[in-house]
Amino acid sequence: MGVADIADNHWVNEHEIASNGIDDDGNGYVDDYDGWNISSMSDNISNGDHGTRVCSMIGAKGNNTTGVTGVNWNVKMMMVEIGGVSEANAIAGYNYPLKMRQLYNESNGTLGAFVVATNSSWGTDNGQPANAPLWCAMYDSLGVHGVLSCGSTTNSNANVDIVGDLPTACPSEFLISVGRTNNQDVRASGGYGLTTIDLMAPGDQVYLANNTTYGTTTGTSFSGPCVAGSIALLYSAPCNSLSQIATEDPITAAQMIRDYIFNGVDQIDQLLDETVTGGRLNVNNSLLMLMDDCDNGSCIAPFGFNYNQTTGTLDYTITWDAVQGQNSFEVQYRIVGSPDWIIVDGGVSEASCTLSELQSCTDYELQVMSECGKSISDWSESFFWTTDGCCIHPDIISQLSFTDSTITLQWNEVLATDQYDVLFTSSSGTEVQFNDITNTEFEFTGLENCTEYTVNIFSGCSDGSLSPVDFIVHTPGCDDCQDLTYCTVSAGSTYEYIAQVQLGNINRSSESDGGYILVEDMTTILSANTTHQISCTPGYPSSQFNENFMVWIDYNSDGDFDELDELVFDAPNSTTTTISGEFTVPNYVQEGIVRMRVAMRYTTGNDPVEPTKCGSWTYGEIEDYCVMLSQTVGVNEYVATSISLIYPNPADATFQILFPSSLINEQGTLNVYSVDGKFINSLNCVSGQLFDCSPWPSGIYHVSLRVGDHMTHSRLVVK
Repeated sequence: MGVADIADNHWVNEHEIASNGIDDDGNGYVDDYDGWNISSMSDNISNGDHGTRVCSMIGAKGNNTTGVTGVNWNVKMMMVEIGGVSEANAIAGYNYPLKMRQLYNESNGTLGAFVVATNSSWGTDNGQPANAPLWCAMYDSLGVHGVLSCGSTTNSNANVDIVGDLPTACPSEFLISVGRTNNQDVRASGGYGLTTIDLMAPGDQVYLANNTTYGTTTGTSFSGPCVAGSIALLYSAPCNSLSQIATEDPITAAQMIRDYIFNGVDQIDQLLDETVTGGRLNVNNSLLMLMDDCDNGSCIAPFGFNYNQTTGTLDYTITWDAVQGQNSFEVQYRIVGSPDWIIVDGGVSEASCTLSELQSCTDYELQVMSECGKSISDWSESFFWTTDGCCIHPDIISQLSFTDSTITLQWNEVLATDQYDVLFTSSSGTEVQFNDITNTEFEFTGLENCTEYTVNIFSGCSDGSLSPVDFIVHTPGCDDCQDLTYCTVSAGSTYEYIAQVQLGNINRSSESDGGYILVEDMTTILSANTTHQISCTPGYPSSQFNENFMVWIDYNSDGDFDELDELVFDAPNSTTTTISGEFTVPNYVQEGIVRMRVAMRYTTGNDPVEPTKCGSWTYGEIEDYCVMLSQTVGVNEYVATSISLIYPNPADATFQILFPSSLINEQGTLNVYSVDGKFINSLNCVSGQLFDCSPWPSGIYHVSLRVGDHMTHSRLVVK
């Protein structure tokens, strides 16, 4: 049977257990072992002859004395069935390989799949990209994660530049639009277009496998997969530098493979005026080009650019990724639009370069060339950024502390001004204005208790044409946990429920509570500046299902869970058993009784994966608790003022840990948590040790230091 010739190259999701009713790999798709069918919401894929022939072109097994040979002898083909052709179906279909490649990138290959190309041997003749913007945008979304897409154009003898086609007229640099040629290198029929169709590939009277046997067939449907198989073949080339780039900078790797495909075509007279490249696919040429670049000392242009600004200056350090063997670089930069490049004298010996005293509020462009022994690379793709100094309003605002009538806020510095005006507008319309503030951290007094305010921060340089961001804050002082009115939340619980919640003195075991309960007979004390562990367990009357947990605490007792730090536990994955985590209560909380919400949700299909703090869903349960906040320092804990824990604070790229004199010769453990209590890192340390925080996003972190039997907590601000 012809289908047997592709069976060995069929992809399966090894991280999923087939037919157990559980989303084992947490990708949002239940039992997606053999791929995904968006209509049946299962991995039940139809076995139509057309799809078999497409797979045969991509990856019929080679060198097995059976049937035919695909472009790629050893490749894994992921099956996705979309049913009818529509924008909604296209998006749902592409979303599966996109999700799998995202998971692969994020997990360093431990989850997901290394998807490098999608193939669409389907579409809409005369379809207009303007009528399907989300469909066309999917190709850019796939591309930024390292996935190229191939589209087979219309079989009509039509100029796609004029009549249109979906998807092959979509304007994405990550979509390769393919027409068909015969064995005489002639486009006898099928679509063409000087600006829309990138290249041609064999598609007339090609000999392929179908479900039962082998035979010839014709159509652009088989030209597109010819290119898709070629993309996968190029990725399999024995080139370590390409593998490194694909891991560290997937978008650059995809662009490189696309360029090898385009630059390797055989120029055909007829196609010069009918395609973007003017040629027909020649994967051998493309492979030789790739290997030539790889063998010549792997001298590939740098990639993966990023920048860091030296706080309070117009000095910028540009960094990039380079492959092994690249030991020096030439750097040139200029103001965008300028005809002249500025060369960095003497080049640089590391994969970074600091540019000093740039012009404020200016667009810059930079390129880097690698030097690899006796060879050099081409100039890299341009890297663009805009320097600080534009007159903008602060757009990163965080709440540091509060009382009933005061709030301390911090915001990002704007170089173009040395003073700020701050406006508080209550929900009733009352305005409180603070003018000529010269710091970026300020305590605002005289506010009303138990009030929601919209905060606007204005830069002093503004002429009034810019709109500030809205930042919502609340002052505490509302009534206690049981008297406040919280948003309605509910869930069904026929098949699952919260079986146990453990936090301090809370240890509640239960069966179904009908979807929601406010637990009034159990509480615990949560001390400020202290790390607490919480555990949640799902329960089932019969079959088990994966559940997702989230927990919020209304730290400022304002009747909602909207503040950033009030989400204290977001389970990293769904589970059928107990799942645990830690959170640190902020140092600024006021003593009192507040509401804690524990939410569990099972989801299917395209529903959101996680529970929400308000609203309702079909499967799951919610339990609310009243917990007591305390400012009491725990046993064996140093009061924060007795220890210089972190210096400098705020930190730019590095910070130093300092122990009290009595423990100066001891070794400690440093635990770092995000502002919402998520664990970031655990590090062994000694007094005076320097840590690199440059990879961390700017923001507020909670830091705990344990030395022997002693512990202290502090807040670290990373600029």
